[in-house]
Order: sequence, then C-alpha cells, then structure tokens
Amino acid sequence: MTLFCFAKIILPFSYIYDIIFINYQTCAIHVLKLFLAISRKDLITMLIVFNQMISLFLLMLTGYLANRFGVIDKTFESKVSRFIVNISLPATILNAVTGSDMAHDQEMLPIFIAAVSIFLVAHVVCHFIQKIICWDPTYELMLNYSNLGFMGIPIISTLYGGEYVLHVSIFMMTFNLSLFSYGVYLLSRDDAKNRHFSVKKLLSPGILSAFLAIGIYLLDIHLPQHAVSLFSTVGATTTPLAMIVIGSTLAGVRFSTVFTDRELYLFSFLKLLVLPVITFLVLRFFIRDRILLEISTILSGCPIAGNVSMLCMEYNRDVTLVSRGICISTLLSLISIPIVAALVAVL
Repeated sequence: MTLFCFAKIILPFSYIYDIIFINYQTCAIHVLKLFLAISRKDLITMLIVFNQMISLFLLMLTGYLANRFGVIDKTFESKVSRFIVNISLPATILNAVTGSDMAHDQEMLPIFIAAVSIFLVAHVVCHFIQKIICWDPTYELMLNYSNLGFMGIPIISTLYGGEYVLHVSIFMMTFNLSLFSYGVYLLSRDDAKNRHFSVKKLLSPGILSAFLAIGIYLLDIHLPQHAVSLFSTVGATTTPLAMIVIGSTLAGVRFSTVFTDRELYLFSFLKLLVLPVITFLVLRFFIRDRILLEISTILSGCPIAGNVSMLCMEYNRDVTLVSRGICISTLLSLISIPIVAALVAVL
C-alpha cells in the first residue's frame, strides 16, 4: 500500500517530464503505470464523488437557468431558504433518529465524541487563522459544516458498508445541532439588531428538533409510521431545494468570477485536505476504533454544506460567497476525497 502512495506521488512528475521532452511512447507507459498505481478503492471513491458532484451541479444548473428565464426571483429564494431552515432541515434531523434503528449507547458515545472533536478542531484552526488574517465569520461556518448527507452517506456506505450510515446520521444530528446554535451565533453576533443572543433563537425549529431527536433516541420512542414517512419525505427535499436556490443566487454573479477567486481556492485546500489531516492526527490519540477514525477523517473533508448558504440567506450574509465556495469545494472534492481516503488507509 505504501508503494502505491509513493507511485501516486512520483509517477505524475515522470509523466510531466516526458511531455516536456515529447517522448510520447514513454509518456503513454507512465499513464498506464499511474492508472495501475491507483487502487480499486480510490477509483470507486472517485466514481462515487463524481456521480454525486454531477447531481449537485445539475441541480444548481436548474436553479441558475430558472433564474435566468424569470421563473425564480429573490422573493422565491428567500421563501424557500426559510422553508429549508425552519421545516425541511428540522425534518432531516428528526428523520435521523426515526428513520432507522440508531446505535446502542456504548456505540453512540465514541461517534458523538468524534463528531464534536471534528467541530472543535475546525474551530481551533479558524481561531489560529483569524490571528493572521481578518476572516469573515462566514468562512468559519463554511469550514465547520460539510455536506454529510449528499456526499458523506454514499461514500461511507460504499467504502465501509451500509451499517455505517448510522454513524453518518449521528454526525449529521450533532452538526445540525451545532449549526442552529453556534452557527446562528456566528452569523448574528455582529448584527446590531441581534447583538444579544436571545431565547427566541434558542427556540428555533432547528434547535427544538435537535433536542426532540435526542429525547426520542434516549427514551427509545417509536413514532407512528406516518410520522416517520413525513420526516423522511420532507427531509429529502432539503438538498435539492438548497442546490436550486444556490444555483439561482449564482445567476446574479459573473460566471468568470465564480472560478477565479484565489482566496476560495486557498480556503478549499484548507478545508478539503489540511483539515482532514489535522483531524486524523488529533483523533488517533483517543479513538481506538480504526474504522470510526477513518470515517471521521473522510467526513471532515467533504465539501461545504448547502445548508450553510440557506442560513446565510436567512441572516442576510454574503450568500454569493458561500454559493461560490460550494461550487469550488464540490468540484475539487473529486480529487481531494480519494486522496484523503488513500491517506487514512496507509497512515
């Protein structure tokens, strides 16, 4: 396995060398060697990410074209984002504990610790960066919250088996609880009207659904099938609607500026590669379950969650910045996630 990783680093440089000297025959041999050096697991990961990435971009394209042809406007974007934040996201949280049998207490605790640890690592990284540069709180939100549902679940399910999807569900529940508490605090702390963190914010549908989900799990409550079906169906609208709204917001941005922001590329490198490596190095000291360690690392390197854009729209933040960040990080994750998956397999 170590030889595979070595080959992945060395062979591309040999490939470039041969292009410079126009040695096409040797170049073709190196391309073949590079392909063989990529493990089957890496290829499967790349294929999964590519399929999910295409789906996300098609949804964004739908929103983009709908806006261009006048089907969607700012009012629609605002109302749909409010629907997502206040209805479909809470339904997603509740579906995590009602849609399937959750892990037992002794299994849930280390998963919960891992999820909280990822959040804390990202927070510490942001704190150090803010010592160097003045970073908008939106960047911290983008660094902290990843697309676990649409990207994380299919990747983990394929690489480790369907039984580990429950791990991702616990991560999602923890992250959503954090998003509706710390995330809301981040977005509203500099706003004069929201300077004080009111009780009303703590009683938002997102927070209430998170605490309700915890209560359902701890008390082992089984809801009627109609309620379970409702949460599942409404929750399933979150990602499609969020991506359509994100695509619509990009309609007002010059296309050339979406992929030319150096700061967002640097940020994506930090989120998709640096953060997972730091997460792995920190978590390996107190997480003994190797599979949980690998899953935690891969999830920390997923692209920015679409829900971040919806929350920013709700609190009048720079939505176009987040939308561009989602585009770039999702595109680059095609390369970064297989790299992270390969690294955790050999470290």
